[in-house]
Amino acid sequence: MALDFGEPVFSSSRAYDELEDDDECPSANVEHNLSLDFKNAGETKSRISKCDALIISYGTLASDFCETLLISKGCVECGSIKVEKSMEVDDTSDFRPRKLKSSSLSIIQDSVLVCNVSQDVTAILANRFAEMILGLVSPSCKVMVLSSHHYGQLQGNYNPMNDTSCIVHSLISPAYTHPPAYPQLPQPATLDSVPAAVLTECIVKKRPCVAYPVFTETYSTSDLDLVIDSLMKVFRCNPFKSILPSVDQSKLHQYREKNSRKDILYRYM
Repeated sequence: MALDFGEPVFSSSRAYDELEDDDECPSANVEHNLSLDFKNAGETKSRISKCDALIISYGTLASDFCETLLISKGCVECGSIKVEKSMEVDDTSDFRPRKLKSSSLSIIQDSVLVCNVSQDVTAILANRFAEMILGLVSPSCKVMVLSSHHYGQLQGNYNPMNDTSCIVHSLISPAYTHPPAYPQLPQPATLDSVPAAVLTECIVKKRPCVAYPVFTETYSTSDLDLVIDSLMKVFRCNPFKSILPSVDQSKLHQYREKNSRKDILYRYM
């Protein structure tokens, strides 16, 4: 007995149609580039090349620490590293591209270059960023990377010291001959993005570099007090103790007074 179900009809694939739609979307092909923006480029490059130390902050708490305590009256903002889109996306009534934030560059008394890394410097841009920032300073310049992370990213035991509610570890390049202020980052814990890229570049180019990742129990962006004591310790050890002028702790009081959450912040000082 023969059965006839008619002519077969092939329906289009949703996966195929969505893939075509993605290819036609302008934002799918947007890439980001990095560029240097200096104030008085010739003079600025000359001053930076003479710096004895480079401090790179990555993460909200680490950057807040540098902006609050290191950037003082004697500090001069000399430029920035901009994150730019390689292709413009037209604004529409319901979509306005967010302006990407630059990574600021500041010089402290012609001896220390401080770079606060923007959150827009993603892991994809990390290697290019590391090459660019390290290319500004001399090969003998001491490099310190301060980074802040949630303790969930720390593989292994989490043992906060005393009442600081944070823990700090270190990783160094072979060319860094000074004992670090904190013990080595335990395996299998690793660093990623900008801190990893900077340390790797220093290892390959035989530059002295130390990375201090601080791990806290909170993602809050307003708890600078959690890391103050721990990060101050890294500037009391050589070689940065002899390079960096005294840290302006009076600015910590100003930070607390201006902090909208000052009445509910826990104090760990």
